Amino acid sequence: MLSDAKRLGYVEIRVVAPITRNETLSSQLQNLLGVKEVQVITTDKNELTFSAVGRAAANTLVNSLSNNQTIAISWGRGLEATVINVRNESFSGLKVTQLMGSLSSVTTSASAEEVGRRLAKNLNAQFIPFLAPVVVSNSKTRDSMLEEESIAKTLKIARGADIALIGIGSRTSSSSEMVFSEFKLSKAEKDAIYERYAGDVAARFYDINGQALNSKMDKCVLGLTLEEMSAIPKVIAVASGGEKVQGVIGAARSGMIDTLIIDLVCANSIIKSLAPSAVKSA
Repeated sequence: MLSDAKRLGYVEIRVVAPITRNETLSSQLQNLLGVKEVQVITTDKNELTFSAVGRAAANTLVNSLSNNQTIAISWGRGLEATVINVRNESFSGLKVTQLMGSLSSVTTSASAEEVGRRLAKNLNAQFIPFLAPVVVSNSKTRDSMLEEESIAKTLKIARGADIALIGIGSRTSSSSEMVFSEFKLSKAEKDAIYERYAGDVAARFYDINGQALNSKMDKCVLGLTLEEMSAIPKVIAVASGGEKVQGVIGAARSGMIDTLIIDLVCANSIIKSLAPSAVKSA
């Protein structure tokens, strides 16, 4: 019977490696970053870092869920790895929406719409897409689009989300660079902003202290502001790699993050940046 069920696709057998956390580094980073919960994930030699961090984030998300909740997401490879690992659960009344519009000229399979649609499917949830570009050419266009009923409605749902699942970008991240190039700024403006640029979440760019970089940029984004994301009851952030250090530090200092899930390389790089004397013990 089991053989027949496997052949017909009713039964699936998977071998899942345990999620291993470095508790010492997690505790150090909780203190350094002022984040309520930090999970530093170590990887098996046969597992990709994105996959290990994604499994841990998926597990955290599912354990945070209850019936009739709304999840709002951003975008990125870390979130793509997360939603792939989310399995169907017995929750009812779930909704998934986007923190931001869908990317326009940036071609990626990890857009907010693609990631959100996959997450909703895996959770048997209703998906509410944000049918607008994330960055528009000027504030007048943005203000006009905000008057559209469908966009205003989606933003309202996102603001009222119970959980936000975010990916953290940084200045040295190629995907973040692509979004940054979407803004219609002069070279002088871009150079001045770039000097202070630490990271980004959902196309909102901030400095090392988590402060928004430029009001002109913010007025061209269709999505929640940093302050609105911070107001969501539980924000789960995912990041991997040493290049994400400045972005993670800035996001933590903004007070936005409740749970941070990162890999060992990112963790050690943050400690090296904030507490060099502690690197040897890490």
